[in-house]
Amino acid sequence: MATKHSKYTVILINDIDVSQYCTDSNVEQSAGTEDNTTYGKNAVVKDPTLLDGAFGCGGKYDDSVGGPRAVLKPLVGTKVVVKYRPEGTGTGKPQDVFDAVITKYTETAPVAGYRLWTLETEPSDEWDSTDQ
Repeated sequence: MATKHSKYTVILINDIDVSQYCTDSNVEQSAGTEDNTTYGKNAVVKDPTLLDGAFGCGGKYDDSVGGPRAVLKPLVGTKVVVKYRPEGTGTGKPQDVFDAVITKYTETAPVAGYRLWTLETEPSDEWDSTDQ
């Protein structure tokens, strides 16, 4: 198995490439469970239910016209299309595409460091994980 460096990650929000402003990202797919335990059982019986997930990214603050504050902050509370490309852009490389509601944009200002930003989303509906 070949390892891949994270520096090639590409993140598009509504087809706007925000990768140059990101220093980290996280993508999570999860599933809910339903308790189907009945009387007489000695252990909980669970079945899978709906898929769920989360996506977030962040980095160093940038005050440019195309920076995260100008582009992403106004999108809080809206549904966007996220394209997450963990190995970069190119034919045959992996990609996750999904709708997501932007739930939070945060700026952090440490006294002895650079100003930072983070974005949190909640994906909506099914993901398309077809290669590019």
